[in-house]
Amino acid sequence: MPSSAYEIKKKVEKIGKQISIIKGKITGVVDISGNPDHPLFEAETTVSNVNENIFHKIEEKKENISIASIDSSSRYLRDPSVNMVFVGLGVYSNIKGIKVGPFDIDINFMAIGTFEDLLKEFNPESGVRVKNYVNKYFTEDYRIDDIADELRLEAENAGLKENRDTHDLVIVDGPLFPTPLELSELELQSEGRKRHQEAYLQLTKDRIAILRNNVVGVVKRLETSQKLYKVDKVKQLLGIRYPINDAEILNQIRIKTGFKQGLLGPFKIEFNSKYFDAPTRYAYYLVLTNPIGMSSYCRIESLSLNSLEELTPHIVNRISERLIPTYIEIADNLSKRVSASLFITAYQILSRIISVVHDDKLTYYNEVRSLSESLLQHQRTLLT
Repeated sequence: MPSSAYEIKKKVEKIGKQISIIKGKITGVVDISGNPDHPLFEAETTVSNVNENIFHKIEEKKENISIASIDSSSRYLRDPSVNMVFVGLGVYSNIKGIKVGPFDIDINFMAIGTFEDLLKEFNPESGVRVKNYVNKYFTEDYRIDDIADELRLEAENAGLKENRDTHDLVIVDGPLFPTPLELSELELQSEGRKRHQEAYLQLTKDRIAILRNNVVGVVKRLETSQKLYKVDKVKQLLGIRYPINDAEILNQIRIKTGFKQGLLGPFKIEFNSKYFDAPTRYAYYLVLTNPIGMSSYCRIESLSLNSLEELTPHIVNRISERLIPTYIEIADNLSKRVSASLFITAYQILSRIISVVHDDKLTYYNEVRSLSESLLQHQRTLLT
């Protein structure tokens, strides 16, 4: 069941009491390196253009359809011997309004990583993980970034299940399904990474099983993607002889051709993995430039070429001031607010028990200041 703010606070307090008891038994340290906003580098094998003409204008779609957008966000709270991850889910619907996890949608919102002997002493709390998706402990060699990736994907899958059958279009912030290096041909050495690979693989298979033709992915971080340099048409256009990330290629195309507004594609994308059979995706690249010359790029993905053609106009018709599809920006802001609120609550309870690392202390003060500024701005708006 979804949890109230009061229930979340009580669960964190219970976890805090358990940590305070267990902490006395910890003699080692865990790997606390990590970044909640870390990029996921994509591994791709085959990318090709579907049609000879890859430059298209943005079409307008006036008719109303039901649209939902989904995104997740994570925050870290770290001690030299305990890693904790907090995840928030944001869902916006133009027919149902706003829902967030864990408050409206039941998700696992917290995970704890430390030594296995100590994790075994935790009493289970609903919404709190000490084991991954395939029932393996988040031990001291488990990267905190990997824990966060798993919890976010699990949360987004829950949001997709709830909305895929009730909307004409469901937009996921990010790719339709993950294609990171650890799911391609990569052989992992670390036991912690192998356990992560096993869990992430199952979560990815679950994501693919959830997908329907009305689900579309929008990828904003193209600096971590190297797809376009493999397309023969693009190679001929730019004379490329070595790998370049998609953001740089789109920048070069914009400068060389003057293509400042429109869709590039469609492209066929195939991912080869020795661990699972990945379905083919089709994608457009959206190129936007505002009057002062600022540019923005993103990739729009679908399992169906026909669905991509039909649904893309509904996504690109509404663009925010930051040159991002508006539905994605709403879900992104929602999920960040939820993960920030979970982090603030947990910090205020747990900072008396654990030795919070410096970076996370700074994050706490920045989040509180940002919240205070938002409330002040809201009050000023009400008074004008």
